[in-house]
Amino acid sequence: MTRQGDAGFTLIEALVAMAVLALGAVSLLSATQGHSKRITELSDRVAARWAAEYRLSEVRAGVPTGAEPLEVYGIEFDLNVTRRPTNDPAVQAVSVDSALSGTDQVLFILDGYVAAGDPL
Repeated sequence: MTRQGDAGFTLIEALVAMAVLALGAVSLLSATQGHSKRITELSDRVAARWAAEYRLSEVRAGVPTGAEPLEVYGIEFDLNVTRRPTNDPAVQAVSVDSALSGTDQVLFILDGYVAAGDPL
């Protein structure tokens, strides 16, 4: 019996094909993981923006704000409100820093203005 040239794959050819497929699968998995991480970071930044807008609205409405974390979408944020004088003595600049609770990682900074006589 003689072997035909088109009878099938050799062991080396099969191993090379499996190695190529494995490299492709690993690169696809790595790309998917990076994309998932970017989406998580983006949703954290959106929630941080909403938390900062909420706190700025409280300041503008004259609602007393506490130092406790604010929860948005199940994520807790530490919000730091700072006031600065402006050229107009009746107006103060307000800056709200929104950071993940328990960290110094500021995800969003919101600037606004309030009347100078408003309580903090």
